[in-house]
Amino acid sequence: MSVSKPSALSPLNRALFWTRLVMIWERLLPALFPYVLLVALIAVAAQWGLFLYLPSWLHAAMLSLGLLVAIFASFRAVFNFRMPTFTELNTRVAVDNGLKPERILAMRHQVDQPPLRVGKAKAGIAQSDPFALRFVALVAAVLGFLVLGPVPWSRVQHGFMPFAQLEASADMHLARK
Repeated sequence: MSVSKPSALSPLNRALFWTRLVMIWERLLPALFPYVLLVALIAVAAQWGLFLYLPSWLHAAMLSLGLLVAIFASFRAVFNFRMPTFTELNTRVAVDNGLKPERILAMRHQVDQPPLRVGKAKAGIAQSDPFALRFVALVAAVLGFLVLGPVPWSRVQHGFMPFAQLEASADMHLARK
């Protein structure tokens, strides 16, 4: 007598696969977010004109320091990374579908399985941004737009290119006269 097993494409196996990918993404996001935050902070500082009157070497040093901090935060998150365990995976599928984990374990032996949902990724950004700098950057950008109005795109670009010549500084001198 042979025992029927669920197919590799059964609803449970698909849910487990996609849930594993979602959980891996959640655990990788804190390693990628410091770079997004760095870009946002540089753009906001450039919008406010912080880099207009800095010497190029100091501007480059600030960018380098920001990059080193982002790399450090990213490595810290990478070293804390671990793959989801069997128990975590089963529990997550169960919670996402309103079932008990024991029911998910029992479904492994059922040929006819009900459709299962894959939960949405939970943001783990707070782990990589403990000082909530993402909100500081957002508020500063909105205030900059409200106070300064639209700024030339070249000024924001200059925040990322410390040794490039900027035409927006001439605009700032004309605006003061």
